[in-house]
Amino acid sequence: MYRAFVDTNVLIRLLVKDDDIKRKACENLLEKAKKNEVVLYVLPIAILEIVWVLEKYYKLDRETIRDLVGAILNTPEFRCEIKDIFRMALKAYDEKNIKFADAVMGYWGLGKGLSIIYTYDEKDFKKIEGLEVKKP
Repeated sequence: MYRAFVDTNVLIRLLVKDDDIKRKACENLLEKAKKNEVVLYVLPIAILEIVWVLEKYYKLDRETIRDLVGAILNTPEFRCEIKDIFRMALKAYDEKNIKFADAVMGYWGLGKGLSIIYTYDEKDFKKIEGLEVKKP
């Protein structure tokens, strides 16, 4: 068994199924992970990029994006370091209309015991409970 990480475009193929040949190849890779032939990692930047691509290129709504990214996070064959932070961020992204990257930063900071953020972009961070927003 070996370890590898997957790029955003592999995850997008699995989610949107817009290219049958690439989707099938990605599903075959996932099957290898199910058989313990490979351990697949999803790096945090890939989750951020998935949301961006689904918003900007595919023009999907927040609820759909939340569900699709949630499916990646809930796939046991994908290991992701900060799944719980992404889950909280997805909920805030959908329910509180917060930019996804800001939600991730806010909850990641809180998870590290950091309750103060210095920013000029206050609007979204103020929607995160437990976070004190200050200007530099």
